Parts: sequence; C-alpha cells; structure tokens
Amino acid sequence: MSIRARILALVGSFAIMALAVTALGLVTLSDYNRMMERSDRAYLNAWRGEHLNRLVSQVVMEARGLYIANDATETTVFASNLNRNLDEMEVLLADWQKDANSAQVAALRQEATAFIALRRELAQVGAAGDHAGAERLGVANRPTRIAFQSKVEALVQSTHAELTAARTDADRFTQRRAVEFFAASIIGIVIMLSLALWVVSHFVTRPLRDIATAIIHTSRGDYAVPLQETGGKDEISTVWQALAVLKERAIEHERLTQAQREAERQDELKLREILLD
Repeated sequence: MSIRARILALVGSFAIMALAVTALGLVTLSDYNRMMERSDRAYLNAWRGEHLNRLVSQVVMEARGLYIANDATETTVFASNLNRNLDEMEVLLADWQKDANSAQVAALRQEATAFIALRRELAQVGAAGDHAGAERLGVANRPTRIAFQSKVEALVQSTHAELTAARTDADRFTQRRAVEFFAASIIGIVIMLSLALWVVSHFVTRPLRDIATAIIHTSRGDYAVPLQETGGKDEISTVWQALAVLKERAIEHERLTQAQREAERQDELKLREILLD
C-alpha cells in the first residue's frame, strides 16, 4: 500500500469517527426530543388536573351561591356561571382523554359525567326559583362530590409526580449524555492520534530513516549495510529498488576502477622490467 493510500485511509478513519460522533448527536437529539415531549405532556396533564380541580371548586361555590340567591338576577348569574364552568369541564375532560388515553382519565370522566349531569339539574332547579330543592340535590350529592374531588386531587398529585419524574429523567439524561460525549471525544481523539503516530512512524519516519542510513553508508563506500529487498510498488519500495541499483552500479564501478588500477600497475611493472633489462 502506498503512503498516499495509507494517509487516505487515516483520513477515512477520522471521517468515520466524525460520523460516529454525528450519529451520537442525532440519537441524542432524538432522545432529548422524546423526553421533552414527555415533559411537556406531563406539564400539560398537571395543568389540566389543577384546572379541573379548580373548576370543581368553582362549581361548588356557584351552587352555594345559587342556594342563597336573593333575587332572580342573582339566580340567573349563579346559574349561568355554574353552566359555563360545567361546559368548560366537559371540554377539558374530552381533550384530556383524547390526548392522555389513560384508564385513570377515562374512569374520572365517567364520574365527571355524573357530576356534571347532577349539577346541570341543580342549576335548572335553582334557575326555576326552587333554591331549597337545588340545595337538597347538592347536599344529597355531597359525599359523592367529595369522593370525586378527592380522586381529582389524587390525579393532580399523580400528574405532578409524573412531571417531577420527567424533569429528573431529562436532567439525568443531559448529564449522562454530556459525559458520554466527552468520553467518546477523548477516546476517539486518543485512538486517532495513536493511529496517526503509528502510521507516520511505521510507514513514513522509520522507512525514511532506514533509507537515509543506507544512502549515507553507500555514499561512503560501505556496501556491507544490507538493503531491504521488496517487490512492492509503493514509494518506499521504489526508493529501495533504486538504491539497490545504485549500489550494484557503485560496486561494479569500484570493481572496474580497481581492475583498471591493477592493470595500470601491472603495465608499469612490465615497463620497469624492460627498462632494467
């Protein structure tokens, strides 16, 4: 594998790490959105529970006002307010059951339907001027109303507990995911730095250092240093192959030079012998 290919592979590893961090970020956003939806739903349910409890209390107060109305005008006002609160209760419970779709809300709506029906009858009787009859209806239904309102208050407490749990889970998730992001980043950086150092050291720095050492020894005429024999086609292998050729030619050149010198020496000796003779 060439140096270029190794560097590209290293860059690809960085890209994979970036994709992994991006994927973790997308998963985090998805999980966070889901938790925020749960928190928003819990907050809305808590508000609905409190609002329902407040409407029940207002209905009771309007009914008591109807019992003691002094004239037709007050009777009309109390009866109108009573019916308006009952209408709001019906809308609130219908929306709540549609969104929550829980057995607890469905059971509460059944009791609320009976509560609303009786209070409408009470408003009708009171609006007709029979305040005593309206009060008798209210007093007779008081234990049922108290039990119903207790269930409403219990549901309010349940929604508040759900809201608290949702917020706690969201806070824990944020803290945990922050630690996970930090750990993933640190581990990824350490791995990629280690991989980069290993690639540079093993495939670039060390081979170049070995080549430089071989070139220096060859240039000094020290041909005892062995050259790496490789049949690869990467840059380092090409340099080793070229250096091997240069070494062979240098050795051959030195052999020819020595042979020429020896021949010249022999010629000189023969010439001296001739002159001496």
